[in-house]
Amino acid sequence: MSYPMPMPRLFKLYLTLMIGIFANIHIIECFSSRATIISGTSSSYHRWLQNSHFQKAGCIDRVGDRQTMLYVSTEEETTTTVPTPTKDESIVYYDDFLDTDNPSGVVCARGVCVLADDDADFSAPTTDGEKQEQQQSIINTVLNSYLGPRLLLGFASILYGTNFPLGAMMNEALPPSAATSARMLLASLALSPFLFKLESKLAPTALLCGCFTALGYITQSLSLVDISPAKVSFLGCATVLVCPALEVIVNKKDMSIRNQPQTWLAATLCIIGVGILELYDPTGATALNDIFSQIGSGDFLAFLQAVGFGTSFFLTERMMTEVPGQALPITAVQVSMSALLCMIWCISDGWIGTPGSETFGLPMMFFDSSLQMATVAVLWTGLMTTALNRFVETTALGKMKSAEASVILATEPLWAAVFAAFWLKSEFGANDYIGGALIVGACLATSLQKDDFNGLFQLLGDDNDNEENRKYQTEKSFE
Repeated sequence: MSYPMPMPRLFKLYLTLMIGIFANIHIIECFSSRATIISGTSSSYHRWLQNSHFQKAGCIDRVGDRQTMLYVSTEEETTTTVPTPTKDESIVYYDDFLDTDNPSGVVCARGVCVLADDDADFSAPTTDGEKQEQQQSIINTVLNSYLGPRLLLGFASILYGTNFPLGAMMNEALPPSAATSARMLLASLALSPFLFKLESKLAPTALLCGCFTALGYITQSLSLVDISPAKVSFLGCATVLVCPALEVIVNKKDMSIRNQPQTWLAATLCIIGVGILELYDPTGATALNDIFSQIGSGDFLAFLQAVGFGTSFFLTERMMTEVPGQALPITAVQVSMSALLCMIWCISDGWIGTPGSETFGLPMMFFDSSLQMATVAVLWTGLMTTALNRFVETTALGKMKSAEASVILATEPLWAAVFAAFWLKSEFGANDYIGGALIVGACLATSLQKDDFNGLFQLLGDDNDNEENRKYQTEKSFE
């Protein structure tokens, strides 16, 4: 059975939610803060001494066997900082502060940031005759290999791809509000041990971030009622437009085409891809003056999904560049806030108290044989693709570069399309193939660096700042 969505009431509710959040978008700037990285330019022993000093002050975050100092500088403190080209530079996007080979520092992708793990051990200076035996488990052996973390992150991307067709299947058996609420409740319970490990100074931003995360999940679920899972997934990739826009609005970052060519390339590919996906009719049955009539409420909600998740990624990366070890606590707050807002959605949706609605919530749906498939989908999306996947991401990200991780995670909409084709027998037209390919290309373009475009700029005769680029590359390199 399928539950039609009471669009007027729900649309008004969530449009009000969106307006309320964006009316206070200046809060993002108030809560956002900058991190300062202390470069290790001395010997391992001296870096260990520095680490020991800052560990007492609570300035150390640890990933694996490696310690890296990351803290917010104050007027009273003086640090050795990595030179930055401008005062507005950010480390949100692909380690702008760091060496292009990223031997150390922060690795960010899809709103998750971790400290890079290069397996260096600065835990204690070794004395003469001391031998440290490192016995690695099978898991550590896999994670420390070249293929291990990349396969793990690829597996995470595949799991993310299952969200969209399974969401459509849940909406066939349950009201969207009930399905999303059950999913978020399970995820919040699974991540609850990390909830109270959140740094208190991150709490206001994390709660605000949770509101945008909820906006993403709610609009994703609503859009799956009207349009195909593959299309929802492709339109969700419009985060490549949202995050740079927030960089300009909030961080006042220079996003000129000369300074951020990869962003402009990604935005161009994404806009063209979305245009083809939405407006091009491969059958030719739609008249030219009626092409915009193809855009419905589901398309708008799918794009709003990108706004919610994109803003959530932006805020999460800012929090985690300040305190990198907080991936799971921040995720716990996000899903808990989403569960709370989804509960309000369920109350306002009107199905509570209606005949047969007793089994729409947890735990009663487990005992209704007619909801068996929906129950499995709720369990999978709540525990596996929401809770477990974040743990998998944080484990794998520290073992590779941000750009490489972003390329792997960019395959998510392709997996969504594959699963939709197999499970839901979805059919695809030329607009889906062309538009989807361009949108995935936009995601891949974000992994490029400014230096990758030097040849193009030289070909166009714009070679004025080559000397400045060489000087900057020399300054920002770690010894």
